[in-house]
Amino acid sequence: MDTFNEETGAKEVIKKLGIYAEGKIYLITGGSNASIGGDVAIELAAAKPKLIILASRSEAKILPVLEAIHKVDATVEAVFVYLDLLDNSTVYKAVDKIKNLTPKIDTLVNNAGIMGVKAYSTSKDGVESQFATNYLGHFLLTNLLLKEGLLTGDGSLIVNDGSLGYQLADPRLEDPNFNANHELQDGKEYNGWKAYGQAKSSLYLFTWNLAEKLRVKGIPVLAVHPGVTIESHLLANSAIDQEWFGEAYKLAIERNNGNPLPPQHLRSLTQATAAVLSTLLDPSIRDKAPASFVEHRPYEPLPYVTDLKSAEKLWALSEKLVGQKFDL
Repeated sequence: MDTFNEETGAKEVIKKLGIYAEGKIYLITGGSNASIGGDVAIELAAAKPKLIILASRSEAKILPVLEAIHKVDATVEAVFVYLDLLDNSTVYKAVDKIKNLTPKIDTLVNNAGIMGVKAYSTSKDGVESQFATNYLGHFLLTNLLLKEGLLTGDGSLIVNDGSLGYQLADPRLEDPNFNANHELQDGKEYNGWKAYGQAKSSLYLFTWNLAEKLRVKGIPVLAVHPGVTIESHLLANSAIDQEWFGEAYKLAIERNNGNPLPPQHLRSLTQATAAVLSTLLDPSIRDKAPASFVEHRPYEPLPYVTDLKSAEKLWALSEKLVGQKFDL
């Protein structure tokens, strides 16, 4: 990864590392048009993968990406699979469909997500929406793919879409639904940015824990923060305006003991995509798992999201919420 930097574009990564994608099978959650996940899929097409599966709840948003992939290389198979991370029943159905498409996934990219949602809402299964979408649905999907043998030690890789926004909040392991433990008052203590922080903190805990559990099976698990880009539709889809972003900034300073934050540099979509692609394709970083990367560079998360005791508590909570145990 040393040959890349924050200015590197996606095509440069594919030129140097694309050989590692040839003939491979990718499953990307989300991946809608004008998103990092969608751009990752389109750029991967130039490296001649065997199959790209885009799992999303909106086929209309995926179709332009499928068309773009076929324009890059008409021989690359690319398909849509319906997946709504706010409805666990669709996760089971998606895994069944994926099993019919391929016996193995070479790389799983847990990319789908929402950010800073202002109004409190829950999934169909009664879980706070950001926790469900960014983390819990991916917990269920990943474990089901492992259980079905679709992710194996024969080259499979799991990459979780991290965010430095994890620093906005610790996971609420006793109260993920923001109800302060008062029955029938879910959302009583809800804050959209704290909910986002909780979800992304949970994803890092999951990354570290899953990597340890899968070490003996030889399946590496990594996390990547691609950088901040306004070209992605994530901000618009989450209805984030400048004022609401300011609230996140205030919260971050508060969490940083009142100290100024390091400057955040906006990246283009192709630069953000490049950061994800290098994590997916660079074989030299797989043996570093669990590991996290920010814009091509190794990043050591704060200790509270790599603590395995907390990670095990989160695992137990997650099993309870999805109604299934997973013994890896």
